[in-house]
Amino acid sequence: MKKRYLILLVIIVLGIFLRFFKLQYFPVQLNHDEISQLYDAISIAQTGKDIYGNFLPTMFQSVNDFKSPFYTYATTLTYFILGDHEWIIRIPGAIFGVLIIIASYLFVLRLLRNYKIALLSSFLISTSPSEIFFSRKSFENGAGIFFMLIAFYFLLSFIEKQKIIRFLYLGITFMAVGMYTYFSHAMIIPLMLGVFILIFRKSLTGSKKKIIFVLLYWILLITPLFVVILTNPASRYRSQTVFITQDMNLVKRMEHTNKYKAILDFSFNRYLDQFNPAFIFGNGLAFTNQGPLDMGLLFFIQLPFLILGVIYLIKLENFHKERRFILAWILVGMLPSGLTFETHSPHRSIMVFTMLNIITAVGLYASFRKIMRTQIKFALIKKFSLLFLIALFITNNIYFIHLYYVNFPYEKSQEIHYPFKQVAQFARSKRDEVDQIIFDPLFGETAPVIGTATHYYLAYYGNFPPAKFQKEYRLGTREREVLFDKFSIRKIDWRKDKDLKNVLIIGSIWSLPIDSISKDKIIKTFYYYNKQPAFYVVKL
Repeated sequence: MKKRYLILLVIIVLGIFLRFFKLQYFPVQLNHDEISQLYDAISIAQTGKDIYGNFLPTMFQSVNDFKSPFYTYATTLTYFILGDHEWIIRIPGAIFGVLIIIASYLFVLRLLRNYKIALLSSFLISTSPSEIFFSRKSFENGAGIFFMLIAFYFLLSFIEKQKIIRFLYLGITFMAVGMYTYFSHAMIIPLMLGVFILIFRKSLTGSKKKIIFVLLYWILLITPLFVVILTNPASRYRSQTVFITQDMNLVKRMEHTNKYKAILDFSFNRYLDQFNPAFIFGNGLAFTNQGPLDMGLLFFIQLPFLILGVIYLIKLENFHKERRFILAWILVGMLPSGLTFETHSPHRSIMVFTMLNIITAVGLYASFRKIMRTQIKFALIKKFSLLFLIALFITNNIYFIHLYYVNFPYEKSQEIHYPFKQVAQFARSKRDEVDQIIFDPLFGETAPVIGTATHYYLAYYGNFPPAKFQKEYRLGTREREVLFDKFSIRKIDWRKDKDLKNVLIIGSIWSLPIDSISKDKIIKTFYYYNKQPAFYVVKL
């Protein structure tokens, strides 16, 4: 028992290292989700309102994507404890990433009743590309997965020891909390609870009265959530804007065929595509622009062991319920990603990759057991096989680390909104020298996109107090114009703007006719991480 927990401790320490090492530096810059959640969290801590003046909102308007409040409030707590640092936005995600390692051990131990598989599961989750990547960013999905794993651990514990009713109440409590963490979990968790009751109903037959009271308790806990979802227009707007019907390919199909048939066919194909091996094992994390030389959500070496794990689970006797539950977890968990407008949304389906890591652990366990049961004369082959497997996993890890720390920021700096921080800091330094600063956040290396969180970058890195921002923020009369202090965030109209005086204009090649502007007026150039020009500063 001591040896088992010592191994688990080593795995947890490894997980902590992989999630917290240079967390303040990588990813190299806060993206628009992180900066908006950070500044809103600080605004809540200092004023009790978000930056738009909404008191303790149940949904954060943010950049008009209406974020779930859990992560922002968690960051507010982190702010009170650690103070004002840009990296505090990543702390809750990293903490829950570590907690998932522990929760997965407990969950697998109850579900499959094998501590070796539980340890292997924790190790794989500790080192998995998707688990590490999303733990180091401000994604609330990790918190939801932790609460789900712990919830089902307690529910499985209740089945094993039905006389201990507190397990049932603890499971339902964690399940309710998990529903508050992320929008998709408000749908996924009730589905999984229904599946659990259906699959393990015979084990629950002697506890009908207990279950009825617990379900009433659960309904009481989640009622405020559904009141918010059903009565807040922002929640409906959020659902509509991310739903699959926003996909332009589907929109075109609906114009030429039956609307509902087109949605059904398109959704089914989109859902199936989430299980594409090339996506899961090849390029799901999209770290590079090098095609197949990318990184999947799971290591490529895991593929054969995942297949072996499926075979082993099928062959196991007396595990019919567990097999069905694992299958349901995967099928239900892919729904949020399969029904959104994005071709793939791995951050919405992390729970599936957590379960695939667990199945891989089953395959590894079966393989190790097979190797160790070979005859003693093959001892050298045993050692070689084990060392070879270890070397393959180490190689995959080194490749992942290289892509994450080297290729990803260099090749995907646009996706992490580099260099908005540097522009904001420069704008702050020049604020007192000019009458106005105009910033057009239209940027992009190959095609123009709008940096939607520009006002957050300018406010946070400009040390602009949230209370003051709430008073000064307003919408302007020009195209996509936002105003506060001396800043005007809007589309540049060079034909008119070129005649302005004592003004800084910041824009990209998509907004400014750089070749026709006098070189002495361009006082600063900002570059993407790969040293290609991103924004130009023109002094008029």
